[in-house]
Amino acid sequence: MMRLLEHHTFRAMGTTCGVGVTTTLAELPTAHRAIAAAVAEVSACELALSRFDPESELSRLNAAGGAWIDAGPRLLGALTRAMDAREETGGLFDPAVLPALVAAGYDRSFEELEPRAARAAFGWRAGAAVEVDHTRARARIEPGAAVDLGGIGKGFSADRAVRAMIAAWPSMPGCVVDLGGDIAVWGKPPDRGTWRIAVADPRHGGRLSVLSLRAGGVATSGRDRRRFGLDGELHHLIDPATGEPAVPGPLAVTVVAPDAASAEAHATALAITPVAESSRYVAARPHIAALVVPTAGAPFIAGDLPTGVPAWARDVAS
Repeated sequence: MMRLLEHHTFRAMGTTCGVGVTTTLAELPTAHRAIAAAVAEVSACELALSRFDPESELSRLNAAGGAWIDAGPRLLGALTRAMDAREETGGLFDPAVLPALVAAGYDRSFEELEPRAARAAFGWRAGAAVEVDHTRARARIEPGAAVDLGGIGKGFSADRAVRAMIAAWPSMPGCVVDLGGDIAVWGKPPDRGTWRIAVADPRHGGRLSVLSLRAGGVATSGRDRRRFGLDGELHHLIDPATGEPAVPGPLAVTVVAPDAASAEAHATALAITPVAESSRYVAARPHIAALVVPTAGAPFIAGDLPTGVPAWARDVAS
């Protein structure tokens, strides 16, 4: 019986999103239910995790001045994942950079940004305390701190969307969820091989590589996108060590990890890591792999990236 990929595109989290399900024509109604479950889950995550919605749980947490607030499973889960990622990355990923991000000028959704000069992020510090109480379903952050779950929130939501689809269709052959480049895949594509994920070339356009995944997550981070400031000189990658847009780091980096939330966190960390240290970072974390694109020089692979290795990909940073 011939299989096909039923695909649905929608807008959420300030970006274009897509959900695909491996199905047959006879199973299309069930596939549509699985897609609807994914879209509903992404919408619910956005309602809980958006820093741009003043009514979201995250906004209430940031406005609580250090007090505990009641929180649902999505915010609690995302905060827990973010704090785990802070530890996994040695503090290079830090969800508490929001005051520094706002000071730099990223103070509203990207499409609404207006050019302005950066300000100093007074009173901000890296490693602010974030507490999660799953037993009482509540959370708090230390006074003066604020959390941004933008990137890791998309990865976390993609992972949850996959689980929602499996719950809606337990015998689903396979699926892919793409939330603006934060991608989670599970099961088999229509050709019963591997999921093939194209990686764009940030310097020359077109396709840089094609990943071949059986399961897991993919995320790309870099300073080639989401630039702002008076002359577009700033970017959204805050270095927790300085509280300012990071100076060292590649133009872009794509990470493959066991799940999309992990891929996003490590992509953020590698995006502010000096290029010469990328291979050491990945070697210390053998569950991930990365495709690193320096500002100048040859792109290279760090770790066991699940793709054919083209000629340009010898690890020049080792």
